[in-house]
Amino acid sequence: MNWSIIRTQVLVAGLFFALPVTAQQTLETYLKRGLDSNLALRQQSFDLEKARLDLRRAQSQFYPQANIASQYTLAHGGRTQDIPIGDLLNNVYSTLNELTSSGKFPQVQNQNITFLPNDFHDTKLEVTMPVVNMNIRYNKQIKEEQIKTRQAGVEVYKRELVKTIKQAYYQYLQADRSVAIYNNALSLVQENLRVSEKMVANGTATKEATLRAKAQVSQVQASAIEAANNRQNAAAYFNFLLNQPLETPVGTDSSIAEQFTNQLTVSTEVPAAREELAQLKSTQRVLNTSLKMNKSYLIPNLNAFYNIGFQGFGFRFNSDQFYQLGGLQLQWSLFRANDNKYKIQQSQLDLDAVANQYREVEQQLTLQVRTAYNNYYSAIKSMQALADEVYSAQETYRLTERRFREGQALQLELIDIRSQLTNAQIRYSLAQLAVLTRAADVERATASYKF
Repeated sequence: MNWSIIRTQVLVAGLFFALPVTAQQTLETYLKRGLDSNLALRQQSFDLEKARLDLRRAQSQFYPQANIASQYTLAHGGRTQDIPIGDLLNNVYSTLNELTSSGKFPQVQNQNITFLPNDFHDTKLEVTMPVVNMNIRYNKQIKEEQIKTRQAGVEVYKRELVKTIKQAYYQYLQADRSVAIYNNALSLVQENLRVSEKMVANGTATKEATLRAKAQVSQVQASAIEAANNRQNAAAYFNFLLNQPLETPVGTDSSIAEQFTNQLTVSTEVPAAREELAQLKSTQRVLNTSLKMNKSYLIPNLNAFYNIGFQGFGFRFNSDQFYQLGGLQLQWSLFRANDNKYKIQQSQLDLDAVANQYREVEQQLTLQVRTAYNNYYSAIKSMQALADEVYSAQETYRLTERRFREGQALQLELIDIRSQLTNAQIRYSLAQLAVLTRAADVERATASYKF
């Protein structure tokens, strides 16, 4: 298996959105909390614990099994058997009595024996132990491997949860930044309204200027309200992932959006032991062991048993009714109309299907890494372009506002430039979010997060 390695350096001239140390510490705290308390992850842990208990059950099959059984029966009627003892012995006894001139040999009656025992009990302690049983051996191996399969499944979910928590946190940061942008825009339009009112009062502008400025204030207020609602929803979703009250405040750093780095080194490599592949490998081993189990019908099962108890008429426990019984039981399946043969063929087909699935997942993961990196690189380039747009829009607004105060620019021109500035800042904020989101995708694709 050959994995492609992508190594490159992206020079971003002060345009990459990087988390400061305090914010990174906050995020790591949230990740730990999410991994400890997420309900879906807990459910995965329950399944893993069940697999461990299944292994213990499989191991217990190697030890002796002891059971106490007691049966007491009352019967009437049923099949009977006549035994003519009197007809066979009475003539002989009579002759003996004549020869010995005595009555030492009494006459006996014919007997009638019923097959159903009446007033009969059998109370015993039965101990059994497998001596040769390949099914038990292979079943234990399967349960051991299934624990690894479940563990790999838990690791897959944990990595996906880390990515989801990170992206939800970045979404909250972007929503919080949007609120700040609209609040800043609201300050600008309110200042524009104040200046317009002053100009109308001085007779240098008409009342229409004030009405336009008020309309702008209302428009930005509506956008600010929507942004605040988006932030609240983002916080609720983030808290949901952490299994904490939805209204819990989310900690942020006010300087996050202003923290940049001049150079970013990206190294992406698909790990050979990625959990999805490990999970399929484990499944292959389970199916291979199952195939061996199906072939083991050629080996007979041998069990040892030992019984100790009391048996007899009348529910009594004495030396007359005491007994012991031990031995070996051999079971060898010789003919089942090719059922074992078909089971072996089914197991082989399952193995072939998983091998094919492994190759497919291999290709998918390679594609995932390449796609994640390409998206990440594209997001950085887009953010670079938008940074220039924000800078240009800020300078244009500053110059236009100054000309407006001096009466050299129209109010409509100022409103248009202000809208451009706000939209540019929002787009740049979304670009920063895209970079962080794509970075989380790369981290997930390369399984590089360390638990």
